[in-house]
Amino acid sequence: MRRLGWHVVGLAIVVALQLAGATASSAAARFGQQPCGVAGSLPSPAALRPHYALSVQVLPGLQTVRGALTVTFTAPTGQGTDRLVLRLWPNGVRYARAGAHLYVSRVREGNRLLPVSYPNPTTLVVARPVAAGEQVVVSMNWRLLLPRESGLRMKGGGRSVRLGSFFPLLAWDGDDWALDPPTMLPAAEAWTTPTADFDVRVTRPARLRVLGSGQQVGPGKWHAQAIRDFTLALGHFKIVNGTAHVPTPVRVTVALEAVPGATPARVFLRGAIVSLERYSAIYGPYPWHAYTVAAMADLTGLTGGLEYPTLVYQPATSENVAHETAHQWFYSLVGNNQARDPWLDEGLATWAEAAVNGAPPFPDATIPPEVANRIGEPMSFWDQFEPRRYFLGAYLQTYRALLNLGPRSEVDCALRLYVVHNAYRIARPRDLLGALQTFFPDAEHKLGAYGAHF
Repeated sequence: MRRLGWHVVGLAIVVALQLAGATASSAAARFGQQPCGVAGSLPSPAALRPHYALSVQVLPGLQTVRGALTVTFTAPTGQGTDRLVLRLWPNGVRYARAGAHLYVSRVREGNRLLPVSYPNPTTLVVARPVAAGEQVVVSMNWRLLLPRESGLRMKGGGRSVRLGSFFPLLAWDGDDWALDPPTMLPAAEAWTTPTADFDVRVTRPARLRVLGSGQQVGPGKWHAQAIRDFTLALGHFKIVNGTAHVPTPVRVTVALEAVPGATPARVFLRGAIVSLERYSAIYGPYPWHAYTVAAMADLTGLTGGLEYPTLVYQPATSENVAHETAHQWFYSLVGNNQARDPWLDEGLATWAEAAVNGAPPFPDATIPPEVANRIGEPMSFWDQFEPRRYFLGAYLQTYRALLNLGPRSEVDCALRLYVVHNAYRIARPRDLLGALQTFFPDAEHKLGAYGAHF
């Protein structure tokens, strides 16, 4: 849903809130940041957001996972839908080639089986109309074969398991069902998911430590509130803990798998705490109670990391927590359609990363002509290139486009406004433009020169 009156509303907020809260101001001063007149208080997530009750059983051998899912969905009061759509991301071509597959069975409402169809391997359509404002509760069983290849968002075998976007996920974008195809790039993603609550129960072979999104609330039990996805890591980890003030205290956990040349766990911990505190001062408070970094041995060939709400993955041998932590604001808190508008999360996370690291990776790199001025292209465009050109064209070029707008402090204020207006929603490029135009009236022209579409 488009929102009108951005420029006027944004200016009113900036004028009315010239005195930010004392906590935010002191944090900004601590980082040498210019005070921003945009208040950082976040709206509450939607009261009638989806809820997932998920059971996960990791079987011996660590190659197969099975479980059950009950998902609750409430249609918006202004519109209904003729079906439910859940995405089965392990069935995308990239993962299927590595042996992954997610099977779903016995889709039901209460004791009544529901008719389903599969328009493609990654899409499950449940023929259950939902009237405007109606709530539906649907259950199903599932079984997952993990890929044989390492370095992906899912991993099995050996001494550890990684489960990312591994179960049937609702694809509601706030207006309709997101039906975009999966990407072929190995570490990229193309999914759109609404903010939801999760209650998860995990059983696994003995001696494996389990990490999950949200908070552990009992033996084998996790609860996560107002997040878009849920991830689990199981393995033999060295654990260190600390506290970030964002501005309220948040427990930060680093779990490190043993591997030759591993970066010390406390380096990851320090990077996570610094990043969380910096971003909370700039873009608004971190709204969850915990944050976890899982540094895993099989990701050593990855140049970056893998982001999930409240839990991110890093290669055990290299640390750039700043980028994945930035995704807690740009993807997790403010969502977007990652297939259609990947620059909204990857480009903004690259911009934020530079506030911690001093610059983005490869700041002086030449942009190849085939990806020059194409920041607004969808993943279907970037799929024809290797990860390096995707990074240069979408990540680095978005950073340069924002830098071209004006002073960094003003861009950061605009992004703070974007976060406050769009927290827990699926944002569109027009939402970002509205926030930027509050500070830079020529933002549409300048970003359009880099290929942004509004």
